[in-house]
Amino acid sequence: MPSPEQSRVNEIHAFQAELERLTAEGLVALDAGTLARIQARHDAELGRLARISNVDLTPAAARLSLGMKIATLLGTIALSTAYALFVGDHWGRLGVALQILLVIVPTLLLVIATHVAAHRDPSGYVAALLATVAVIAFHTDLATLGTLYNLVDTRGVLLVGGGLALTLAYGYGLTLPLLAGIGLLLAWAWTLGAIPLGLWWTAGFQTMEPLVLAGAIALAVPAVTRGPARFAPWWRGAGTAAIAFGLLMLAQSGTLSLFGPLPQHRLEFIYRWVGAIVLGGLITWGIRRDQRVVMWVATGGAVLFLLL
Repeated sequence: MPSPEQSRVNEIHAFQAELERLTAEGLVALDAGTLARIQARHDAELGRLARISNVDLTPAAARLSLGMKIATLLGTIALSTAYALFVGDHWGRLGVALQILLVIVPTLLLVIATHVAAHRDPSGYVAALLATVAVIAFHTDLATLGTLYNLVDTRGVLLVGGGLALTLAYGYGLTLPLLAGIGLLLAWAWTLGAIPLGLWWTAGFQTMEPLVLAGAIALAVPAVTRGPARFAPWWRGAGTAAIAFGLLMLAQSGTLSLFGPLPQHRLEFIYRWVGAIVLGGLITWGIRRDQRVVMWVATGGAVLFLLL
């Protein structure tokens, strides 16, 4: 999704193109002085936007920017993979102290690099990549420390990793770690379904009602929290997707419900109606409130309901 500054640039270009078209068709006839004032106003606005944010002022610049982003993303993936392979190849030859340093230091360095990049790169793209890699490294670090010291596996890893991701996302206004944070927190909430069943936490992924409830909470997060406006569609989209997926799975298999003692066919029948009503309501809400992400995700879920 474009930033508010880039959206403003696109609006100016769209206005200029439409004005040229209407002028060529003879529907608008502005005098030279008015056209000069409009052009001067737009030039000043574009200059201001270029100073405060990394925007693409021309289609060619947008294409170049997209190419650089793709190259940077591929480079980040390659570097992360190379580091993981290097550590994996030499891990057994290292002492415990050096192993702990390799686990902890990279995450700290990545967080520091995120801070530096966020202040030097107005677009925030490089900072977002670094922050995402930092979250992945941190999550890996926790798992590695657990292996080193034979710690009990716990769902808290998901909660802590999601907390770090959201801290970086809201601290520096970064979208990519926001998505990682939302995903980790939804996964953590999903596992809570194992508690009433008295099962190990990973068994929580076999029940769908906690995921639906977590999706509903994610859908409401933008209304009760403060943050960049561009974060709200991602929360709502993720919440809608979680609700749609959970209800779809429940409608297909009653064995995935927390209410397992009830007859399976009855649960599936109930959730088919619940899914139809909830997704229909989300589509309606998305249209009335101009929440396009909610509308499209809910529509996709409704299409799957009809097909299956």
